[in-house]
Amino acid sequence: MATSEDRVRVVVGASATGRAHQAVRNLLRAADLPVLVEVVCSADGIGLVLDGPAAQATTALQAAGVRFLACANTLDGRGLSAEALLPGVEVVPAAVWHLARRQHEGWSYLPM
Repeated sequence: MATSEDRVRVVVGASATGRAHQAVRNLLRAADLPVLVEVVCSADGIGLVLDGPAAQATTALQAAGVRFLACANTLDGRGLSAEALLPGVEVVPAAVWHLARRQHEGWSYLPM
């Protein structure tokens, strides 16, 4: 089994709900190498990780191994707590910092 260092590492910055799910599904289908994917949700993209219209698609991608992360700044700004998130969603202090760190670590960045 490939370790995380052996995989193509992709971090998706999802600041809107419109295209992120389809982009990640396309990425997983097309990948001809092992891939590790994180979707960092902020601004309007926070809807991807809340119980609502996007929940089923998010849960399906989680089952396929995609990690979903929520921006604490966005949660705070909207008066939400971590309890409002779908199961399995992790919280990062700031989406912009997490994305910058991942790029510094050599991850490919896809803005959505």
